[in-house]
Amino acid sequence: MLILDDIVFHTKNKMTSVAYSYMTLDTVAHGGVPGNRKSSAYRQPHSRESSVTSGSLSRNYSSKKRKKRKSENKNKVKVQICVQFFKVGEIDTLKEQFTADVVVKAKWREPTLDGQNKTSESIEFNKFWNPKLYIENSLGDPKEQIRYRLLYNDKGEAFITEKRVIKGTFMENLELDDFPFDVQDLTITVASELPSYEVELIEDLDDHHVVNKQSFVDEQEWHLYMHTECSRRDLVIDQADNSVRRSALSVKCRAARRPGYFVWNIFLVTFLICTLAFATFSVEKKLPQNRLQLSFTLVLTAVAFKSVVNSSLPRISYLTYMDKYLLAAMIMLSAVCVWHALVTVVKETIADKAETIVLISLGIIYVIYNVGFLIIIYLYPWKKRRTMAQKDRDYTINCAAQYSISRPERFDSYRGRRKLSALLKQAGRSTVGEEQVVTRRKDSGCGLSEVLHCNPSSAVDLLSVSTTLDKRTEQEEAM
Repeated sequence: MLILDDIVFHTKNKMTSVAYSYMTLDTVAHGGVPGNRKSSAYRQPHSRESSVTSGSLSRNYSSKKRKKRKSENKNKVKVQICVQFFKVGEIDTLKEQFTADVVVKAKWREPTLDGQNKTSESIEFNKFWNPKLYIENSLGDPKEQIRYRLLYNDKGEAFITEKRVIKGTFMENLELDDFPFDVQDLTITVASELPSYEVELIEDLDDHHVVNKQSFVDEQEWHLYMHTECSRRDLVIDQADNSVRRSALSVKCRAARRPGYFVWNIFLVTFLICTLAFATFSVEKKLPQNRLQLSFTLVLTAVAFKSVVNSSLPRISYLTYMDKYLLAAMIMLSAVCVWHALVTVVKETIADKAETIVLISLGIIYVIYNVGFLIIIYLYPWKKRRTMAQKDRDYTINCAAQYSISRPERFDSYRGRRKLSALLKQAGRSTVGEEQVVTRRKDSGCGLSEVLHCNPSSAVDLLSVSTTLDKRTEQEEAM
């Protein structure tokens, strides 16, 4: 019992001393009044200390963040990308995808090899840094062939180049608002498996993107443009953490659908069906069953055309120009059917006059709608095609001018050793007029860019010649 009492006593003394020391500290800190946490003597020193501490912490954090960003930008490797559409295959509107053979060229600095003048055969490229590129919008596992080369510039700086030949199917979100007068983007998105603070994909300024129109497979349904456009963006790796991103570069060419099939087989036939609906007014008004039978037959025909169009398009939640025209035709046929049903209840004294007014009104409305539809097609969808054609002309002139400035001796040597008309013929783009233009200026001292500016119509042919020469040189080097 005595031992237990001593333990309890000593425990109470310890608790009392702890409580007393805590009260003493609290009294000193709060102006001599224990527990007075609401006094100004307590709030003012504490608020100043907390504000200074929080401000210094935020400044230190922001400075560390800035230093981290500077170090990341300094250590970031810039990879130059060039995409060449070697062969564009079928464009599947229903599945929203296209097939293509694409050549992706990448180039980046390798400082450890500067000034050593080594050859590609003596280098083990798997031991050096690699951006780990891949095609972000590829469908399935495309076939790839990868080759590496080591190049040096005039300053002795080393560059590792990667040439990736890809054959596969690529996804593309098609914008079908203007169907069948639409212009679609065909995009190849090159991305890196490394985060964006380690690698940055940029457009190659020394080599331009190329679209090979001569090997285009779906030429009967689409018109492929020559110009390309490039855009940079970041891909989010983890949806939960948006700070982790990957650098990506999207290169796209454009293709315009040839609307001739739909104009002659859908639009024209639908127009004739609606025009025949006005012939039902020639049937006697006393035989509404015959009128309705003919009108319903025309409505069912229009519905069949609508189902044919839907089978060639994906399930989209908006109306295309084709849908709008077919729906307007069905509304017109429905209005004719409604009138044939109501004519039986109209008084005979005014039936003839009312029917004449309805026939003229429906005819005027239908004619105005068709004329307005053609004007809208010319102003909006066709305007985009005119813009694409202008971009094509600007692109060919700029590319040919860059080619003549960067490699004039190469073009002049080919022009001196062989007839330029033969090169045009091998490129598959020669005509009598183009050969005359080339012959008239082949002996002059002006460069290729001046020839193009003097005669822009020959820009496409001269550019095809330069592209053909580039491909032949690459094939010879590969062999």
